[in-house]
Amino acid sequence: MADRIRFDRGARYGAALVGVLFAAYLNIATDFSAFIQASNYAGSLGTDVPLVNVVQFLTIMGLYVAAFVIMPVDGARRVAAVTLACTVLFTWATLGIERGTGSIVHPIAFWQFVLNQGFITLVVALGGWFIVRGRRFGWIAFLVVLLPPIAGSALDIGAVTSGTYTLLIEGTVIASGVGAAWLGGLIDRVTDRLLAQASGSASSPAPPTAAR
Repeated sequence: MADRIRFDRGARYGAALVGVLFAAYLNIATDFSAFIQASNYAGSLGTDVPLVNVVQFLTIMGLYVAAFVIMPVDGARRVAAVTLACTVLFTWATLGIERGTGSIVHPIAFWQFVLNQGFITLVVALGGWFIVRGRRFGWIAFLVVLLPPIAGSALDIGAVTSGTYTLLIEGTVIASGVGAAWLGGLIDRVTDRLLAQASGSASSPAPPTAAR
């Protein structure tokens, strides 16, 4: 009889990893512009794309929440990661709609930066992952969240085609997110080793002085 498959700690970690990666990909690959534009026309658009955007948005949020909830860590970390994901995504959607309706305009550069879809994707996916993984010094790698809006501005100045823009931004988010996740873990392992060595050296007794 075959061994029974158990949803143990390793399986939960693997499922959470896949969930975060899948949610992050959908988060950057999905275009929510129709949902924002629909608020301008109060539903007069003859299309169901805004409804599709809403379903996609809720699906992405659900994936983040499910992935963080099943992580084999203590409840406080899971709650913190879920809170981050829900707060950031709902705030992003609300402010995006307000900008779409013209309620929020200035400063233009600021809102373009903080509401950049790649920026939001990395804040939620990478930030939540660092929380559930209990990163400490590894949070230094979180600075990669600044790359998508910077890259987006450079591509706008370069007047690249929409297809090229989309592919480059998606590549930037995926590469920087995965790279930062590994870098954060590496930083923590190195710093933990150095701190352990320093602590061991401080606690070890001094060698006896030779008698003269």
